[in-house]
Amino acid sequence: MVNPTPAAIKLARLNLSAFVQREARRTAEELGFGWRPAQVTPSGLEGLRAELRSCHQTGLPFRVLEDFSEDTIFMGKATNWAFRFVHDTRHVWLNADFSTEAELEVASCHLARAKADGLETGTLEYAFLFADTVGQTLYVEHTHRFVVHQRQFVLDCVRLGLDQAIERESASVYFDGTAS
Repeated sequence: MVNPTPAAIKLARLNLSAFVQREARRTAEELGFGWRPAQVTPSGLEGLRAELRSCHQTGLPFRVLEDFSEDTIFMGKATNWAFRFVHDTRHVWLNADFSTEAELEVASCHLARAKADGLETGTLEYAFLFADTVGQTLYVEHTHRFVVHQRQFVLDCVRLGLDQAIERESASVYFDGTAS
């Protein structure tokens, strides 16, 4: 368990966000198109494949979900949208559906790319990315719901560990009245 200072948290969020933006730009350059936030987005692996094909044919940006981007570990909505672009395209590249095992495979890809970009294991940035990808995947597996308070969940994973982060998120969602 770690108790980082507010300054360390802010710096790590900035560094992680810079990595995500670099990764999204590299992905866009490789694919030949970027991304855009949208209310209606592709669903499932086949939907992502169809979106990728359409973007290749038209040059239009890849649609990523606009919603639920206000409360993330990243510095702003735009960085979360960039991350969604990278995440969704990784699903297609890895032929990974949305099962827990496949989500963990995609998370592993993100973590490997982060290490290759200089975000080493043991850094706060890496811990944040791990909690955001692996931690949230395990939360969904355990609760069958998505994390509502994403930034707090990531911080709780780092400060308290995954088990307590899951307990806290579950309790806060229940008491907020948003549990499904």
